[in-house]
Amino acid sequence: MAVISVSDNEIIERLVTDNGGLEAAKDKYTSLVMKICRGFLQSTDDAEEACADCFIRLWKTRRDIDAAKSSLKTYICMLARHAAIDKSRTLDKGEKLPIEENDLGVDVDYEDEAAKQINMKLIAKCVSEMPSPAREIFIDRYYFKMSVKDIASRYGLKPKKVENTLAREKKRLRSALLKGGIII
Repeated sequence: MAVISVSDNEIIERLVTDNGGLEAAKDKYTSLVMKICRGFLQSTDDAEEACADCFIRLWKTRRDIDAAKSSLKTYICMLARHAAIDKSRTLDKGEKLPIEENDLGVDVDYEDEAAKQINMKLIAKCVSEMPSPAREIFIDRYYFKMSVKDIASRYGLKPKKVENTLAREKKRLRSALLKGGIII
C-alpha cells in the first residue's frame, strides 16, 4: 500500500480545522520526534512519554502555528526538544541554575493569570528579537539549562564570550521588559 505524503501546509490547515491534522502530523513526524527525544532521554519509555507530550503540545498550540515564521517540521522539532527536556527535568537529570543566575532583576507577579500571559508574550517577543547567535545562547542557557561550557562548545566560542553575551542580553531584556510595560 502506497503512503500518501501530506504537505505541512495541509497538516496545519487540518490541525486548525480539527480535521485529522494531529493524526497526519503523527504519521509524518513520530519517528523524527522519537529520535529527538531519545537524544535527551536514556529510557525508551521516557522518550515515548516525551513524544506523546510533544503531540499534546502540538494540539494545544495548533492555532498558534505560523508557517511564515518557520516550517511545521521546525515547530514540531522545537516542541519535541522542549518535551524531552521537560521530561528530563522531571527525572532530575537537568542542571540546576543558581537562583541569582536565573534572576533578571525584575519581580514579576505570576499569581495573576492575566498578568502572567501578558508577561510571557512580552518576554517571548523580547527574546525573539535578540540578534543571532545571542538569542540561541540565551535560550540554551535559561530555557534548556545548558552549561556555559556546553554552549561554548556548541557554538565554537570561549566560555567567557558566552558569559559576556548572556550578561549583555539579560541587561537588554530587563530594560526591554521594563520599557515594554511588564506587569510587576
